[in-house]
Amino acid sequence: MVCRLGAGVNRMLKSLVRIWLVCGLVFAQIGFAAESTHWERFDEQDDLALLAEHSNESMRFRLLQSQTTDKNLWWQPFLDELEVFSEARYAALKPLVLDQAISSLQRSIAAGEFSYEELTLFYLYRIRAIETDSARYLNAVISLNPDALAAARRADAELASGRSIDENSVFGMPVLLKDNIGSEGSATTAGAVVLQQNATGDAFITRQLRAAGAVILGKANLSEWAYFFCEDCPSGYSALGGQTLNPYGRFEFGTGGSSSGSGAAAAANLAAATVGSETSGSILSPASSNSVVGLKP
Repeated sequence: MVCRLGAGVNRMLKSLVRIWLVCGLVFAQIGFAAESTHWERFDEQDDLALLAEHSNESMRFRLLQSQTTDKNLWWQPFLDELEVFSEARYAALKPLVLDQAISSLQRSIAAGEFSYEELTLFYLYRIRAIETDSARYLNAVISLNPDALAAARRADAELASGRSIDENSVFGMPVLLKDNIGSEGSATTAGAVVLQQNATGDAFITRQLRAAGAVILGKANLSEWAYFFCEDCPSGYSALGGQTLNPYGRFEFGTGGSSSGSGAAAAANLAAATVGSETSGSILSPASSNSVVGLKP
């Protein structure tokens, strides 16, 4: 798991980990104008020409955007709700959400400052604002779960029915999964075009998250096939997700891999937590590169 951690993500970690990590500072101070919410593929030639001169050879990318994915399809299930969720409400929630640990988010919900649905809308709004902006896009996300808001509403309904809030629980928390992790209702692609329509059931960790009441927000980008695609491919690139970029310096620093999107999304505050997968450095590398905490069981 690659995530922003506060004291006590759950009871087990509470006894083991007491970390406060501030990350995503590049985005924490930025407001997003609501005007440009329609995504169009950008002319990336100037950016690629700049990167061709980068002192770090691994940053000399040849492609930045996916040539096959239409990001506008991501928002279709949420258009009505995003229309109502205003820039003013987004700005009001920023100090309560950005760089906050799960325990802090749960306390804010217990205090009635926002609902699980609003928290999910906050992240959807933020993802759209970043990923439709030619100067800020990260390609950290590869798809969104069309059931995300419905799942958040179910969490709110449980709360209204008398469920008590455990501040160390992932209940109601929007989580991004690396796109080699199975999730019912979403394609599991490993970033590959050939798997664009690959329907799977829930992986074990997805079942555990759902059982705990977490909201599966969507899928994070990754090095295609978890970096088993080719020996010299850039870390963080997939055909469906494009080149994952680092929120601390999109054209300055790499993201590491293969859980590149999980690391970048956590740093940019695109979810309450993100999940990656590990073989040899696939969590440790993006956690380090994106200045977040990565937990490798």
